[in-house]
Parts: sequence; structure tokens; C-alpha cells
Amino acid sequence: MKYTHRMVSLIALAGLAVPALAQPKKDFPDFKDVAKDFEKVISTRDDNSFYTVWVREKDGQMLAELPRGWSGQKHFFAMTVAAGEEFAGLQGADFVVQWKRFDKRLALIQPNFATRTSGDTESQDAVDLIYTDRVILDVPIECMGPNGQPVIDLDELLVGRITTFFGGSAGGANSRLATVSKAKSFPENTEIAVTLPVQGGLFKTFHYSLSLLKGTPGYKPRVADSRVGFFTTDYRDLGELDSQKLHVRYINRWNLEKRDKNLKMSPPKEPIVYYIDHTVPVRYRRFVREGLEYWNKAFENVGILNAIEVRQQDKLTGAYMDIDPEDRRYNFVRWVTNETGLAIGPSRANPYTGEILDADVVVSDGWVRAWEFEFSDIMPKIMMEGFSPETLTWLDKNPQWDPRYRMASTDQQELMLAERARRGVLPYGGHAIATAIDTELSAKLNGGVLDRGSTPSGFCQAAVGKAFDMSIARMTEELGLINDDKEGEVEKIDGMPEDFLGPLLADLIAHEVGHTLGLRHNFKASALYSLDEINSDAVKGKKAMAASVMDYLPTNFNVDDTAIQGDYAMIDIGPYDMWAIEYGYTSDEKSLEELLKRSNEPELQFATDEDTSGPDPLARRYDFTADPLDFARSQIKHAELMREKLLSDFVKDGEPWTRARRGYQITLNMQARASSLMASWVGGAFVNRDKKGDNGGRTPITVVDPDIQRAALKFVMEHTFRDDAYAITPDLLQHMTVEKWWDDNSALQDSAWPIHDRVAAVQASTLTQLMNPTTIRRVYDNEFFTPSDQDALTVPELFSTVSGEVWSELDQSPRSKVSDRNPMISSLRRNLQRELTDRLIDLTGPNGMPGSAGKPVSNLAMVELSNIHDRVAAMLDKHGKNLDSYTSAHLHETKTRIEQVKNAEYVYNQSGGGSLPYFFFGDQPQQQAQPVEVKIIEVPVPYVPATSPEGEAK
Repeated sequence: MKYTHRMVSLIALAGLAVPALAQPKKDFPDFKDVAKDFEKVISTRDDNSFYTVWVREKDGQMLAELPRGWSGQKHFFAMTVAAGEEFAGLQGADFVVQWKRFDKRLALIQPNFATRTSGDTESQDAVDLIYTDRVILDVPIECMGPNGQPVIDLDELLVGRITTFFGGSAGGANSRLATVSKAKSFPENTEIAVTLPVQGGLFKTFHYSLSLLKGTPGYKPRVADSRVGFFTTDYRDLGELDSQKLHVRYINRWNLEKRDKNLKMSPPKEPIVYYIDHTVPVRYRRFVREGLEYWNKAFENVGILNAIEVRQQDKLTGAYMDIDPEDRRYNFVRWVTNETGLAIGPSRANPYTGEILDADVVVSDGWVRAWEFEFSDIMPKIMMEGFSPETLTWLDKNPQWDPRYRMASTDQQELMLAERARRGVLPYGGHAIATAIDTELSAKLNGGVLDRGSTPSGFCQAAVGKAFDMSIARMTEELGLINDDKEGEVEKIDGMPEDFLGPLLADLIAHEVGHTLGLRHNFKASALYSLDEINSDAVKGKKAMAASVMDYLPTNFNVDDTAIQGDYAMIDIGPYDMWAIEYGYTSDEKSLEELLKRSNEPELQFATDEDTSGPDPLARRYDFTADPLDFARSQIKHAELMREKLLSDFVKDGEPWTRARRGYQITLNMQARASSLMASWVGGAFVNRDKKGDNGGRTPITVVDPDIQRAALKFVMEHTFRDDAYAITPDLLQHMTVEKWWDDNSALQDSAWPIHDRVAAVQASTLTQLMNPTTIRRVYDNEFFTPSDQDALTVPELFSTVSGEVWSELDQSPRSKVSDRNPMISSLRRNLQRELTDRLIDLTGPNGMPGSAGKPVSNLAMVELSNIHDRVAAMLDKHGKNLDSYTSAHLHETKTRIEQVKNAEYVYNQSGGGSLPYFFFGDQPQQQAQPVEVKIIEVPVPYVPATSPEGEAK
């Protein structure tokens, strides 16, 4: 029976019992019940918020209502660790995401933008079928909000899932102790910061900047070109059947346009505004501003006035203190205080177009301090600069060649080997650039969260070089070697002349700001002028001394009292910077191709990070001048001058003698850097990025003149292989001690400087630079690049030249007064000779030179060993009775070891359809030889006194 409304009323009035009407079941509880005790976050006068946020302060709980239209929007999540880390303020990960509702849950989805199609409908359907979006996480809908949109537990999203957004940095986060340290919401962005303890109990603050990704109307992406260095945003266009067009690459750049296109010079519609953080010390602020404003010159070149605007945040006056550096709407130069030299200029870009959305420069003051570099900290980096993935992979299997292993103290080497075995093989030998590329590629293929669509922009070590140079500069200043031509008292900042430190800081800021404008490193820029030109009136104070601030430039120290001291650092951006900005930001798109054809001009040559492990010796970090050999010689002279004053002037009365040790190691670092720089010229070839039809018609590959290679080789050997290169005296060694402190890891260091281990490590690492697989292969290949009727450096010449220098004592007669206290061959040289012998033996073995050059190199190594053997034997035959005990034992051991190698035979096992190499000693192979790795073992040679009538070991 149906009850009408009137019947129900009458029955009720009559007191009759009737069935209760069924109330419709609610999908969600009422908002007022869910939001009880929460307070709404209001950040704008009209209460217009992107995400509407409510916070319950007592327990750090948060609610958020999604914005209207959320289902059709793309949101940009940008993360920053704002406090609690040494590099707090550095941009973290970012995600482009969309919300999608599944009944009572919302999924946060990362759309596919790495693979697209410009093809027809069928192509679009095929791409959509295979390359799908990815769910990052999902959360329940708590209720519907006042605006009728889903409400989520924002605390559960941002705190409960914090490792999804911050990775290992938030490992072990204790969400029970989380507090909301910041909550703001504006029309197109919402800013949330939470503070909580992580693993180890340390409090960290994690900042989320959530914004609407809509792109600038009318923004037109610009296609990247390999002749000019920009960070890129790339994707695959499977609608293109031409493989040359499969990969689409857009440069990362700001949307910067003239306000009035009809004017030759016009202010921008919207300038790029940088805020100098209030934490930047007052004494440095003007130099930071200078570095920022250098770039306005480049934008004026394309008709835009005051493209960059600089504003100073100040706590004293309150200026701009209401804005947050982590807010994606603002670009900051941030300052952190630590003992690590850091400067970095990352940016975030729209993954669909390459339009830069925001950028932050982070600089630490650690590089300003006079660093105390430990031998094992910086020396391996210097000696391995430019090593290729091929060599790094080979070093993993041959640690005896590895500078990282050889530079380590003997008590740490076993630990290094154990850790290396535990971690296993690394992609590309662990090369930083290659690993970054591999990580990004892996993320794209597997839908990883690292898929940002842009080339990595966070790898910059410019401040590391500045820190190294500051240690040199402070030592040079203390010794009175800075050639200051100013009269009167010199203004100083933090103990250094203002006109020295200021330009270095401005240069560093300009470098990092260049990154935020989209520019990559240019490591060929240093080769614009000669050393004499840089230190001349024609350049000093008038021109940038290099083609770009995007290089890692060493500080220009001129210790020649009779010459002009040029600028210590860049005082402006260079011609390459002007050209690159013109390509990226000109509105005249018709001029782009003609602009790029100028790439052959000397001031526009370009090479970036991935080129530093290639064959081009000019594509190097921390090199300098058009003739790096001149710079290398000046570095050696500088180091020698400082060594002369170590004991007399560098260590002052009342100071510990450990300063002598520190000072000497600084000079040794300079020596190693000069040597490492020149070693890269051996087997070198200049690489040009020109395209066919460009001006000049240069070939892409041009082998370095063999005489230049020989001069570089000669320099390296003279300044690393010879004893006098180290200027070590008993008096100096007696003063090179160390203080014992628990707080700086010096407690376990030996008080005496381990001279033999240190020099042997430098010399062994130098041999690795000259005879690693990549260098040898390049020398071998360059022979084929060069017509046979033209001169070329060959592998036999390389081996014989190195061997001739290392074993030069074999060409001399023993001095008349040799003794065990005055040996014919010094202890340092004996170590070096033994090292070279080991290297040549390694090259003859099964783990020697990889690739098709392996066998010829093995044969040549054996020939060189035979030559050494014969020369040693001749020395023993002729002068054996007149040698000191050390030299005699050393030569006998060398002779015996080489004979053992020469007696090893090569056996071929035809089983399994192939041939396997075996090494064994003696006249006959063992029966039924099995495929095992047999190592050549050093057999102890009986000691034979120099006066023995036999003259040699039995």
C-alpha cells in the first residue's frame, strides 16, 4: 500500500504507527563534521585560493579542497627541503600531475608526455594504447567541500606519503611529530611546509609548492641545436617516420617578450625578477647584484631593456619578507653557510614546451674559506678529470691503475676494494654524466618519478674550482705574491682584497644565473685569449678574458713582477653568452639559421659536460688560455714560488707546523692540475660542432698537431716523473707534521708525511693518464686519421718516450760516489720504474687493453719490456759491481720479472668452438689445462751484494 504525504500526516495525527521513511544514504559525511576544530587558511583578501586549505594546529592535521575544474587541470608539484640539510633551499623533485576520481578515491596521476605523436588519429590512438599515464598514489575522498569539490586529507598526502615526493631525504620520517610550519594559498598556487624528524632524529622542513600548470598563452617553443648549449626538454614524436625528426628537443627558456614589438629597444612585458635572499651577507650583496645584472647586456642585444630585475629582500627593513623562496612564483639567490663549496642554478621547466617556470641560485660561503684539502679528497678528482666511461669501467677491474685507490692511504685501500666488490659493476663505470643520462633514460622507460622531460640541470662544480683557487689565493696573499698595482691601503673583505674577492663572487653568480636562463656549460670558452693578452692593457678591465662565464675558469694569478696583473676573474659575460642568448631569446626567428652558421668563429666555440670525457683537449674544466701549456707553466712557477717560502713566511710565529704540510699539499695540487691538464693533449683531437654548409667548412674531427702532443707529453713527464719536480728536502719533511684532533679526522693521520706513498701515488696516476685504454686507443686511431705521409704520434713512440724518461738512468754511467746512502737510482725513481714495468706487464696480460687495439698494444708492451730488459741487463753486465745495493737489487728484480713474462707461453684450447688464453711458467704446459685466471706473481729475488763476483742474482 502506498502512503501519500497527506495520509502519513493524518495517520501521524491519529497516533497510528507507520513505517519510517528510508533516508537516502550519504556518500560522504558532512564537511562541518570532518572539518571540526580546523581553521581555514586565508592568504588573500578575496579568499580566492587554488587549493582551499584547513589546518588543525594542535596535531598538525590538514584538509584541502581541490580547486574548481580540477578534473581537467594539470598541477605542478615542486618540492624543496627548506631546512635541516647542508644544502637547504636547493630545488628538489617536481611532478606534473592530474587528479582522477575512482568512486570514493582520488588518484594522483603523472601523464605521459615523453612519447607523443604529431600524426593522424590512428597514430594518436596507437600511442595512447601503449604509452599510458602512471598512478603515483591514491587517497580517499573525505567529504565534499563548501565549493562542491572533493576534500582530501592533505596531511596524509604530504606527510604520510612524504618519501614519494622527497625520496631518501625524508627516510625514516616520524609523521607523529609533524607540525605545519607554513600554510598559504593563493589564486594559482598553494604553499605548504611541514617540519618533522627523519631518520636519526634530525628535524627537517619539507616545502611543497602546488600550482596550476597552464603555460603562457602564445608561447612558442624553440628547437634546440647542438651548436649552442641550452638545457632541453625533449620527447619522442612517433608520428614522424623520418628518424632525424623522431626526437623533438626544445630549449629551456623564459617567456620573455618585448612590451612593444615595434620598438627597437623595449622593456619586457614581464621581466625576470630575482630576489637576493636576506641571508646574503651585506658585504657581498653588491657583487651578487652585479653578477645578476651582467646578463642585461645580452638581452639588450635582442632589443629588451632591463630584462632582469633585481630586488633585495631585507630582514631589517622588512622588504619582501612576506614572500617565500620556495614559492614557485619567485626566483631567489639563496645563501647557505657550510664548509662545502657549492654554487648551483637549477630551474624548473614546463615539460611540454620547455618554458622555464622558476629558478633559484643557491650559493654557500664554504668556497670563500681557505679550505684544507686532504690529499685523498681532491687529488683523485684532479688526476681523473676527463676520464671516459671506457677507462672508468676498466679501472673498476684494474684498481692498481685507479687514482682513487692509489691516492687513498694504505689503511683505507682494502676497505675501498671491499666496498667496490660489494656495490658491483656501475653503469658506464660510474661516470657522473653518463649515469645521470642512464638514470633519466631508465626513468622514462619505466615510468619513474624522475621523468621530468628535461636534461639534468643540477650538476655544477664551478664553486669547487673557486674553493680550490681560494686556498691558493689566501696562501698567495699571505706570501705577498699577489701582484697588486694599487697604491695605498687595499680594502679587504674577509681577509682578501675586495677587488679580488668581489669579481670572483660576481663571476660565480653570473655563471649560475646563466644556468637559470637555460644555458649549459661551455668548457671551450677559456681558449679565447693567450696568457699575455689576458695580462695586458688591451684586455684588463675592458673585455671578458674568456668567451663565456659558463666555463669553469681558474683564477688568473700572474706572479711575474714585471708583467701586468690582468683581471683575476671574468668582469662581464663573454661573446659566446651574447650569441647564445640571442639564439634563445631573439624574436626574429628567420635569423636563427644564419646565426648558428657563425659557430665556427673562435669566440663562439662550444663544448659541454659530456664533451669533457672526449678527445678534445680544449673541452676541459679548469683549463685556461688559448695555449694551455703556457697556463700550465705559470701554475708550476706559482707553486715553486710558494714552496720557497713555506717554512720562512707561510708558517708564522705561534702557528702550528701543520701549516707547512697544508701549504705544500696546495702546491702539489697545483702541480697535479697542470700535469693532468696537459696529459689530455696526448692522443687528442679537436671536435667541432659545425654542420655542413656552416661558415669556414671545418671538419668535425681534427687531430692535434703531433708536435703539440709531444710538448704536452714532455711537460707531464718533466713535472711528475723527475725527483726535482717535487722540491722536497729533509728540512721540509721534518716540518710537515699534523696536529691531532678528533673533530677533523686528523687523529689517525701519521705525524710524518708519507713521502714515498704520496709521490708514488701521483706518478702512478700520471701513468694512468698517459697509458689508460682510452688514451692509447685514441693515439692508435689517430694514426689512421692521419695520411701515412704525414707525421703522427704513434703508440710505439708513446711507449718508448715514457719508458725512456722513466728509465733514463740506464743511459748513464754510475756516479763515482754511489752508495746505499747516495744510490744511483733514487727511491722515488725506483718506485716509478717498478710501476711502469707493472703497467707494461698488465698490458700484455688477459685483462690488458680492451677492444681491437688490445693485441697490437700487448705486442708493443712486450717489445718495450724486452727493451727495458736488455738495457737493464747491459747496465748490470757493464756496471754491476759498481752499483749500490738498492739499485742492484732493483735492477735484478726487474730483469727477472721481465724474463718470467717473456717465458710465459700462449696456449689455445679449441674446445667449445673458441680459443682461451693461458699463462704458465716453464717449458711445458700442464696437462689438461683448465680455463682459470692465472696471475703473474712477483718471485722474490735473492739479495746479492753489489760486490758479488757473479754480478747478478741466481
